[in-house]
Amino acid sequence: MKVERLKMDPEKARELWRKYQAHVAGQTKADQEIAAVYKRLAQGRTVIRALESIRSAGVTEEGYPRLAIARADEKQIGVRLAPNKTEWEFTPGYPIRSRSRVLTVTDVPPGKDYARVRSDVPLIPVHLRPRRGLQNYHILFEADWREYPIDPYLLRRFGADAWLVVAAWDLTTVERAVMANRISA
Repeated sequence: MKVERLKMDPEKARELWRKYQAHVAGQTKADQEIAAVYKRLAQGRTVIRALESIRSAGVTEEGYPRLAIARADEKQIGVRLAPNKTEWEFTPGYPIRSRSRVLTVTDVPPGKDYARVRSDVPLIPVHLRPRRGLQNYHILFEADWREYPIDPYLLRRFGADAWLVVAAWDLTTVERAVMANRISA
């Protein structure tokens, strides 16, 4: 999966992070987010722009996003398409009831009719699954919209579009078969 990754030499990121730490008192929210990104890059961590990755991945022939994002504690994700936007629904049913459970992410090509589609959220293998606070994580994955997803990223959001990659994996054929049968049953 192609994602928009923020890259920088760890030593340069550490130097810039220290400069931001020297001026903590006068920082704005944007300054704090920049410092947080520098800190993670200095640690050698992978930071991506998940929302921009979804935008740049574009849409399928049917007009559905190629990439999807969901809270890690959800079983399915709903996508509602409108002429100028795509919204990810974090609740199990339609219509979308709570604006706090909706993530508007990407532009849809002009002229796309209103539509809704659902996808299963990929399983997090037990050895990668956070022990607590699963609702604080998200999963970014290539959405087939017809089959169980294959290669997700487990993310932790710490800025407007700054996401720490906690884990990345490919689901095995066994994991996909078991999960596809459980969700469709």
